[in-house]
Amino acid sequence: MSVLANASRGLLLSLALAAASGTALAQEPPRNVLGLGAISVPDFEGSADSAVRPLLLGRLDLGSYGSLRLAGGSVQYNVMGPKSPWALGPVVSMRPARDDGVDDVVVRKLRKVDGTAEAGFFVEYGFMDTLSAGDRLSVGLEARGGKGTQVTWSARYQGAKMGAFQYSFDLSSTHANDKYMDTYFSVDADNSQRSGLPIYKAGGGMKSTSLGLTGSYDLSRQWALIGRASVSRLAGDAADSPIVRLRGDNSANSIGIAVAYRF
Repeated sequence: MSVLANASRGLLLSLALAAASGTALAQEPPRNVLGLGAISVPDFEGSADSAVRPLLLGRLDLGSYGSLRLAGGSVQYNVMGPKSPWALGPVVSMRPARDDGVDDVVVRKLRKVDGTAEAGFFVEYGFMDTLSAGDRLSVGLEARGGKGTQVTWSARYQGAKMGAFQYSFDLSSTHANDKYMDTYFSVDADNSQRSGLPIYKAGGGMKSTSLGLTGSYDLSRQWALIGRASVSRLAGDAADSPIVRLRGDNSANSIGIAVAYRF
C-alpha cells in the first residue's frame, strides 16, 4: 500500500507541476503583433488635401536573429536581441508617387514624380524606468535614400501600461539633401510653364518637424485597438516652395486607427 500511495502522490505532484507550467506558458505575453487599419494623410508632401491609405503596424520576433518592425510603409530589421537596449539595422520604405492622383489641379500639371523605394539604416537606444516603473524613453536616428537622402532624429516616450491602456508620444526632426528637396519642392522652367507656378530652386537643409501620439487599448489578450494622430510642419525651402506656399499647406495633420492581433 505504501508503494502504491507513494506512486499516487508522485503522479499527482507531476500533474500539478505540469499544470502550473502550462498555466505559466499560457500567461506568457505574446511576442508578435500584426495590425491593419487606415490613416488619413496629405495626398503629397505639402498638400492641403488628404488621402486615405492603409495603416500597417507590427512586430515579428525572430529570436536570436533579431526582429522585424513594421510601421506605415516602413520596415525595420533590428539585428539586436530582445534584451538589448540598442536597436539597429537596415530599413526600407515606399514613398508614394505625385501624379494624376493628387487633388490639386495645378500640381497635377507638374511632371510626374514616380513612387520610389527608399533604403537605409536606423539606430536607437532605449532607457527603461525613466519616470515610472515600466515606461521607456528611446532616442534614435534614421537615414534613408531614394530620390535624395533624408536623415531623421527622433525621441519617443512610452508610458507604463495602465490596465488595458498604453500610450506613447514621439517627436522628430528631418533634414533632406539638395537632391531630395529639388525633386519634391523645386519648380524648374518646364514645370513653371506647365503649371503657371513661379520658378523656384529648393536647397538642402531642415525639411520638417513632427509630433505624434499613439494609444492602444486591449480588447482581449490577443486583440487590441490602436489609434494614431500626428501633426507635422514643413520648414526652410520646403515651406517656401510655391508648390506648398501657393497650392498646399506647410502644416499637416494625420489620424489613423488599426486593429491589432497578438500571437
